[in-house]
Amino acid sequence: MSDRATAFDRMMNPWAYDADGNLTAQARAQEVARTQINSANAPAGGGGGGFSVDSNALATAGTNSDQIHARLNTDGRGADDATAKVSTSLANWSTGQAAKSAAGTWDQCITALGTTIGQTTQALRTSATAYQQHEQHVQHDMGA
Repeated sequence: MSDRATAFDRMMNPWAYDADGNLTAQARAQEVARTQINSANAPAGGGGGGFSVDSNALATAGTNSDQIHARLNTDGRGADDATAKVSTSLANWSTGQAAKSAAGTWDQCITALGTTIGQTTQALRTSATAYQQHEQHVQHDMGA
């Protein structure tokens, strides 16, 4: 029987016990999960000995994301001039109209992707700063 097998628990959670008063397989699985969640040293689910964040890695990822964002705005629009020439030169043809439509759709995709990458960059930088500040507060509070 587990530590949980008290008369009160059996009364409140009859589903968790079999006819002999032992925890069912489902209840044992939930008990293991609960123990892992509540234990900082649990091998799985409880952090595996703790939780750590490398704020420098987050800041580096933010810088990398920003570089990708900058390249997206230049490299991602590299075909704009050529596509504009095609669509103008072939304006009376379905190919020209399709090129113009494709360029418009491409530009919308580049803009949307740029917005997402920009938000990701900001989130990475904000997280890095927040973790650094939190760590400083903890060290200060612990007198380190």
